[in-house]
Amino acid sequence: MSSSSVLEEIRRAEEFLVVGKGVRRIDALDKVTGRARFTGDFVLKDALHVRLVKSPIPHGRIIEIDAERALSLGPVRFFTAADIPGENQVGYALPDQPLLPADKVRYVGEPVALVAAPDEDLAEKAAELVEVRYEELPAVFDPLEAMERSDVLVHEDRGTNIAEMTRVRKGNVERGFEESDVVVENTYRTGHQEHAPLETEGAVAIPDTQGGVTVIASIQYPHLCQRITARVLGLPHSMVRVVQPYVGGGFGGKDDMGPVVSAMAALVAFKTGKPAVLVYSRRDSFTSTCKRDPSVVRYKTGATRDGRLKAIEVQIILDSGAYANRGPYVLWRATMHAGGPYEVPNAKVDGFLVYTNKVFEGSFRGFGNPQVQFAAESQLDELAERLGMDPLEIRLKNLLRPGSRTITDQLLESSVGIYEAVKLLGEKTGFRAKWREYRRERAGRVRRGIGIACGYHGISTSRGVPDWSNATVILGRDGSVTVETGICEIGQGSWTAHAQIAAEVLGVPVERVKVVGGTSDAPDTGATHASRGSSIGGIGVYVAARRLRERLADAAARLLECDPSDVEIREGRAFRRDNPDDYVEWEELVQAAYGMGYEMSATGYFFLPKGKFDMERGLGYAYPAFSYIANVAEVEVDLETGKVRVVRVWPALAAGRILNPVLVEGQIEGAIAQGMGYALTEELKFEDGRILNPNFTDYLIPTSLDVPEVEEPIYVEDLYEYGPFGAKGVGEMALIPTPAAIMNAVKNATGVRITEIPATPEKVYFALRRAGVVAGE
Repeated sequence: MSSSSVLEEIRRAEEFLVVGKGVRRIDALDKVTGRARFTGDFVLKDALHVRLVKSPIPHGRIIEIDAERALSLGPVRFFTAADIPGENQVGYALPDQPLLPADKVRYVGEPVALVAAPDEDLAEKAAELVEVRYEELPAVFDPLEAMERSDVLVHEDRGTNIAEMTRVRKGNVERGFEESDVVVENTYRTGHQEHAPLETEGAVAIPDTQGGVTVIASIQYPHLCQRITARVLGLPHSMVRVVQPYVGGGFGGKDDMGPVVSAMAALVAFKTGKPAVLVYSRRDSFTSTCKRDPSVVRYKTGATRDGRLKAIEVQIILDSGAYANRGPYVLWRATMHAGGPYEVPNAKVDGFLVYTNKVFEGSFRGFGNPQVQFAAESQLDELAERLGMDPLEIRLKNLLRPGSRTITDQLLESSVGIYEAVKLLGEKTGFRAKWREYRRERAGRVRRGIGIACGYHGISTSRGVPDWSNATVILGRDGSVTVETGICEIGQGSWTAHAQIAAEVLGVPVERVKVVGGTSDAPDTGATHASRGSSIGGIGVYVAARRLRERLADAAARLLECDPSDVEIREGRAFRRDNPDDYVEWEELVQAAYGMGYEMSATGYFFLPKGKFDMERGLGYAYPAFSYIANVAEVEVDLETGKVRVVRVWPALAAGRILNPVLVEGQIEGAIAQGMGYALTEELKFEDGRILNPNFTDYLIPTSLDVPEVEEPIYVEDLYEYGPFGAKGVGEMALIPTPAAIMNAVKNATGVRITEIPATPEKVYFALRRAGVVAGE
């Protein structure tokens, strides 16, 4: 069936039985009753416990590693780079990251060696006794400085600290600024953010009888873990099996760290012939795992006096830390989204990913977009103020619509619902009246403000990079339905959405559907990232279920003595459209289909159509579709302490078909809380490359008492032609504009523009003092 005919069918469906309903999560009972088993629950009695030996310095050559004292404690095993039988390489975008460094360390906390022992305490004590002698090297910690330095190189073989550069060149920027009546220019800074999953990173590796290994790990992409673990062990992929149990939070970090931790545990199991378990401590999770990339964004915007955007010139500098990891892709996404969800005829964007001697960065919900949208959305408010407009008005003048082109010059033919979403949001919140009222009444110690910010996020991989969906659906002889997918369930609800898709297509209650996924035995469905779990991942489920439905309709037609086109399958029975009383029960239909020789399993594979992308100019087909979001935030600012309290947030989402509104609300609320932490409290403090606050006492994530009231979302279902039932991605959306919405509200309350996040009370207070809003002593 062609995509256009699928979409026409979707639009004709006035009432779904399962899709669009708040179906209970299929994993809900396991989680609330404690039956859910996480990685740490699979530790075998005879397993070796693995601990990290970590670098105490930010940059230095490894001269000698002495494990004699550690080995003298008893049954202790010790592993370094020399023990790796395959390739000592776990780099993702660039081959720059060893599993264990052989020659030098590049950040404080880098694992240098592994120690394994029969119990945790012995392993911990042995790790402390390993002595590593280093020749310390000069280090560089600031990305702006690192860009200019050639005497201090994090990776000497590259000859520069710049790991990647990106660009967009659309139109004529110089002419665009000449035609602008108002030009605003600012520099914005964002900090690190820790993923802070409740379950830390971990893996259990079990050697098998054929010389391979099975890994049970907290991950987001089993097939990537399989490939990297096999590379490190020097094995064929088929000799490594990866299984994902329940995962206690991922947010992107376990997409990056899952393969690393899996390979470490597997190395120990492979070399010793015994099961091995490596579960990071909370300190390990802080010091030795990837973070959100800090950024410096220099942003210049021009507009005409009627508020039409004419040009942007943007420089994005991301601090990659010691290794590139996913950084080149994070940078590309930031670059291609630098204009925000607006029509910008002229754009010049330059991106730089820069190595420093700090913990490396990587995937995190939003993937480079929150950093650049913080700048872009702050700029719009500054433009509006210069032009005498309110923030809602300038956005409505410039928002993308069907027929618009993005800053990469990609034509958006359909599925662009952001204008309608923002218009409805403005009406629902009474934004204009409140914004004027709070601006007018700036008095007293505690001041209230309201702010709006928008965002958009490309779904799937970028720049024409291939992407696909793959799933298998199997009908048992008893009528049960099994969906096999490589997509991981990390709390976002994708498996529940997959069950809904299969149930809706097949015409059976969702309770009949079981989802089996997150294992390398399942079809490779790609990574569970980029908001693609339910959307892109669900396409394969839809295609496979559709094929089975066609076979079942054919079988039912033979039983009901009618044409297959006259068969309807709903609520567990097949019947003639013209005579619903003439039906066959689901179980009877499936058994009959088996007896007639129909194949009762189907694979659904879909390769997403993509266009061309000019890497030199940064122009062309960036993403197959975009999801859109707008948040309005209302805040209170205490002028004497600088504390910002977020009172209420109103979200509006244009993400195609909402497969399950309850799951989507959960994603929105969680993303807003995470975005609020990023904006206000979550600050990693460094001294000479060392993290000073690697714990939840001093690294402040929002608690239940901090989270604001989140109003019922507005949904604009701008259907996507290739999405299952028209769905697009949701999981990352609400985080992206949250920091900007909060800071725009702070500006409305105080008249002061905050250009650096996290905007801790200290930073806000001193910004207010510098602006003369509060008096200094």
